[in-house]
Amino acid sequence: MTKVNFPRVILGGLLAGIVVNVSEFLLHQAVMKEQEVENLKALGRPMPQGGGVILVWVLWGFALGIAAVWLYAALRPRYGAGAGTAVRAGLAAWFLSYLLMTVAMTNIGLLPFSPLEFVWNLVQDLVATLVGAWVYRETSGASLTQPSA
Repeated sequence: MTKVNFPRVILGGLLAGIVVNVSEFLLHQAVMKEQEVENLKALGRPMPQGGGVILVWVLWGFALGIAAVWLYAALRPRYGAGAGTAVRAGLAAWFLSYLLMTVAMTNIGLLPFSPLEFVWNLVQDLVATLVGAWVYRETSGASLTQPSA
């Protein structure tokens, strides 16, 4: 039985987090900025700004990357190492981090559905998980049973 190599989960997760953060910056500061300002204006809210807001989103991106690589490490014993398992983990990360939130926010009328953002986040989470999984390696752990003497 192998144990999860947590230093490699963190390393791969930080790499995946860089992918997430760069992608999120491009999406929200270049591609969809005007639309998001309008969405918040319709709610009577200004666009949040400042270092604290940026810090929270950057930490969120790294947390997503670490969680995605941890999912990959957890799935490896069942599905094996490789891109197929990384895609499964990336889909799970996207489902838990984006899809559920989008359904909730759209359902209560808080934010409109954005097909571009929907696909962007799916691709982003898949690529980030693939990149993070690329550096993950397992270590052999001790068996759960004691060897007989």
